[in-house]
Amino acid sequence: MKFLLNLNKTEKILPNIILGFFREGHPRSLKAKKHASIALIYRGLNILLGLLLVPLALYYLNPEGYGIVMVLFSMSAWFSVLNIGADQGFRNKFAEALAEGNKEKAKYYVSTTYAFLSVVFISFLLIFVFINSFLDWTKILNTSPDLRKELSILALFVFGSFCLSFILQIVITILIADQKPSVSVLKNLIEQAIKLLAVLILIYTTTGNILKFGVVYSITPIIVLLFFSFYYFSNKYREFLPSFRYIHFSYLKKIMTLGLKFFILQIAGVVLFMTDNIIITQLFGPEQVTPYQIAQKYFSIPLTIFIIILSPLWSAVTEAFYKKDFIWIKSTIRKLIKLWMVLSIGIIFMILVSPYFYHIWIGDIVHIPILLSIFWGLFIIIQTFNNIFVSFINGTGKITLQQYGAIFTMIINIPLSIYFAKYLNLGISGVILATVFCQSLSLIYIPIQYRKIINRNATGIWNK
Repeated sequence: MKFLLNLNKTEKILPNIILGFFREGHPRSLKAKKHASIALIYRGLNILLGLLLVPLALYYLNPEGYGIVMVLFSMSAWFSVLNIGADQGFRNKFAEALAEGNKEKAKYYVSTTYAFLSVVFISFLLIFVFINSFLDWTKILNTSPDLRKELSILALFVFGSFCLSFILQIVITILIADQKPSVSVLKNLIEQAIKLLAVLILIYTTTGNILKFGVVYSITPIIVLLFFSFYYFSNKYREFLPSFRYIHFSYLKKIMTLGLKFFILQIAGVVLFMTDNIIITQLFGPEQVTPYQIAQKYFSIPLTIFIIILSPLWSAVTEAFYKKDFIWIKSTIRKLIKLWMVLSIGIIFMILVSPYFYHIWIGDIVHIPILLSIFWGLFIIIQTFNNIFVSFINGTGKITLQQYGAIFTMIINIPLSIYFAKYLNLGISGVILATVFCQSLSLIYIPIQYRKIINRNATGIWNK
């Protein structure tokens, strides 16, 4: 009887705790909790679809074909640096304009950013179309010469869709800057669902074809972004609809003053995170990209969840820092560190069960070395911890110290990857170990800068 009474009490208390979590706290925190919770639901479904998509893609193609497509897409992402940090600078400036209540200024930022990115990426696409006819993708991707024509066509689709999506995704940046990151995750979920459906159709109607598979992966983001742009600029963000009348390049200067700082970080990010596939392709062949990608997708699950939780923080910090609400910032960071500790325990568990998970997930099609899983798990633990403080620092715009650290890691990452992989005989595991080493360096100075800024005693490079 006593047990039943306690159980009844628990049933009453638990809903109150849950409701209290979403009803109590600072309005800024409540907004973040709401969108982070919705985003987690979307991301859970997204992860599930992603897990289903990998074995289907491997079945339709093969480990080598899947690796080739993944390398091409990662190479197209290298050219994200062409925006010269405009998207990140725009995010901060748009959030500041909203914090000021100056919607006209926000509209200038939107229209000017659309115009700038359109000129940059359409120009790049035209240049790429010309250059592509002279490129031998079979040599670049270290694969069979028989695929030369097919890969040349696929490259046009991959790089073309990348350029268009980079312009169209400004609407997603607006949503994130307005502290509505859950919509961004919903966009990814819809993309994943369409890809899964399309791959199933390919399996039942055609035999394995890299070009058809790559085209599906290329055009899906464009279709989804066009829908989101039309929907939001017709409804909630109608007042920010891009207009030629609001293109003013004096606003571009304001965006780029901050954006150029992020530009260095973007280049470093490309070198640190997006060169691995091509290094592996050149050293070991495209088929070895597949186990690397599979391990990455597995350990990206906790990273993705944590990024969703963090996603409102950047723009929220911009608002809080502008309003000098340091108490809220300190409280939020402490809570995130506690959450990181729990997440790290989960990642260690993921490493222990990884061989069994891989077997259930993809069977014996691809072998994933345990060392690769260990290094990927370690990388995610370090990356999630860094992201807490980086989100804060990015929100304040004081990123000069990050720039210097990024330049150093950018210089050493590729040589270290080759050295660990080839000369220490660690294979593909050595490539991620180099990234672990580079990321661990920021553990030294990023938390220190946070403490200096939040305690308002940052000077010199710590405050730039």
